[in-house]
Amino acid sequence: MIRSSIRRSARSQIAAQGEPMVWLSGGMFAIACLMIVSLLAFVLWQGLWTLWPRTYSIYGRKDGTLVGGELYAKASLEGQDTLYLRTGNYDVSNQHFAYVSSSELVEQSGWLAPDLWLVERKEWGNLYGFPKQLSWSQADPEDFVRVVHEGMRQTAKIDRELGEAKNELKRIDQHIAEARLGIRRVELAEKIDLQRAAETGSLEGLSPSARDAVSNLGLRNRQADETMVEINDRIAGLEAQRAERTVVFELPILDPLGTITADWADLRAGRLRDPTGLAELLGAAKDSSGLSFSAEPMGDGGLSEPGVEDQRLVCKVTIPGEPTRRLMIRRLEDGRVSVEAFREHSILLADMVRFFPTNRLGIFQRLGVYASRWWEFLSGDPREAGMEGGFFPAIWGTVVMTIVMSLAVMPFGVLAALYMREYAKSGWLLSVIRISINNLAGVPSIVYGVFGLSFFCYIVGGYIDGGPIKAGFEPWPSAAWFSALGGLAIVGLIAFAVSIFSGQAEARRSPLRTVLSWSAGLLWLLTLGLIVWLLVKSPHFHGFYEAQLPNPTFGKGCLLWAALTLSLLTLPVVIVATEEALSAVPNSLREGSYACGAGKWQTIHRIVLPYARPGIITGFILAMARGAGEVAPMMLVGAIPLATELPLDGEFPFLHGSRSFMHLGFQIYSLGFQSQNSEAAKPMVFTATLLLLSIVTVLNQTAIWLRASLRKRFQSSQF
Repeated sequence: MIRSSIRRSARSQIAAQGEPMVWLSGGMFAIACLMIVSLLAFVLWQGLWTLWPRTYSIYGRKDGTLVGGELYAKASLEGQDTLYLRTGNYDVSNQHFAYVSSSELVEQSGWLAPDLWLVERKEWGNLYGFPKQLSWSQADPEDFVRVVHEGMRQTAKIDRELGEAKNELKRIDQHIAEARLGIRRVELAEKIDLQRAAETGSLEGLSPSARDAVSNLGLRNRQADETMVEINDRIAGLEAQRAERTVVFELPILDPLGTITADWADLRAGRLRDPTGLAELLGAAKDSSGLSFSAEPMGDGGLSEPGVEDQRLVCKVTIPGEPTRRLMIRRLEDGRVSVEAFREHSILLADMVRFFPTNRLGIFQRLGVYASRWWEFLSGDPREAGMEGGFFPAIWGTVVMTIVMSLAVMPFGVLAALYMREYAKSGWLLSVIRISINNLAGVPSIVYGVFGLSFFCYIVGGYIDGGPIKAGFEPWPSAAWFSALGGLAIVGLIAFAVSIFSGQAEARRSPLRTVLSWSAGLLWLLTLGLIVWLLVKSPHFHGFYEAQLPNPTFGKGCLLWAALTLSLLTLPVVIVATEEALSAVPNSLREGSYACGAGKWQTIHRIVLPYARPGIITGFILAMARGAGEVAPMMLVGAIPLATELPLDGEFPFLHGSRSFMHLGFQIYSLGFQSQNSEAAKPMVFTATLLLLSIVTVLNQTAIWLRASLRKRFQSSQF
């Protein structure tokens, strides 16, 4: 009995001290931290490794073909290794990536060709090949790098001139479009058809404004005709200069030429006793005497591995007056050899973004390419539908949208929290409002997106563009509308009078004045409702952009509606954070301020708000962090996969709220789930995810730092 009681007391003592719960809670905390760290580590590894320049290996298949690529992953399936290669050369092979089983390969380690180039292009992705010939230079292959660099600098200058010429054409088109909009506005205002007058040039019987519009359009058209001919000729000349510079590559794709009789030992030694047969295959029989032949050195771990070294050779053949060609020669069973040529493919020098011999780079050269790619990723424009190139438009669009959203949500959120905490009377109504705000924080973000699309884009945006009809409302007749306007004036006067008679200190308010106060509030709400109803039923407002219809200006997804939608989504965050910051202010500070004779607003302005500033700023940055990471509303109210114009640029009025924009979160979704080639877009998805996580992390760390620093400044010595 004594021992059992001792055991029970020991167990009860352990339970009383909470040891099991400490271990349980500690274990759950460790698991949560492990999950977070694992996620971040995986995204960090995949995102950082994407832009690192890899080596390109060429493998020989047992069927005689070649397959080359950058090794991205290696897996074991059913006892066989499978290589996941980035093959490139999409315009020739029609694939960016390929899975290759080790059982298909002659050798398990690829040939790292030292003179193979990786070329990053504006279109069709990366090209991997051996440079063969330059159309504008007869330089030796050893000088190709220098000559191509010089050619790219000259081509970049041509591209700048071409861009300036196209911008001039764009400005001319904008001027003509503005003149046509002027004619359309006059047509809508005067109910006449000016298109016939503009075509015939007849101005008889037209008003002065109509004559000015027609004359302006005619003048713009004449100026455009004179200027556009010159600009188009200049563009044609620049395009011809761009087309003159091409680079011919030999790709690791074999095209059979035929068979010849040759001694295999001589071929391995780089000798060809009778070059006639090979010259005939190459179409140069007359120059067979001058044909030179050399074997391409393989090196250890290349195509010539033990057991297969006598089956395949890569050779170089030079014919007088022609560039060197690369051939694959395979040994056949009957003493003959099969000759296959590396496929030739030419690309424009203007389409080349970056090139380098990927298998010859040292560690510092790879770091240079890596830094160059990161700079392009952060500051360049996207290429290949966002699968390559830069993310600057998406980064810029995300930042601008977040700033506009913050400017919209902060005043409303802070003022609402200030009123509820400092001025509103406690009661059931305030409790319902607080519960509603907390519930809004849990509403799925796609619901906000649907609301923003239906209300902001279709109703408010349609009303701004084309008036009530475009927003889906039937205008009233003019007489009925003016009658309702008179009724609005009467209701407003009654509400004003009732408000005056109901005004008295609450402690001395009689039941009659309480009824009058409630009546005044209802009358003001009725007045506000009538104002809104008269606006949507007005027969005299046809929108600010009626001349541009049916093309919408604000009646579509754009920066303004996206910012307002996200401001509604983040409003509960700001209100709750501000209320908590205000409630954390000690009452002794308020009472001390009142004791010194300060009023309510003076106390709030001088004492409460400075003390609560850390919490308010924390809510502000948390709202920014959440808004920057939201994707579902962006899919509906303004974000697009590719935008040609930035929402904030140097063109007046600088901030363009009517433009659609690129958003980093939506870009991740678009690349991962809407791309035509998801395998090619997958690496860039991880890099974009890493960038988005970095932005959100920086915002949250900034919030923590600001809160800590401001708390130290306003910390008071209280018992």
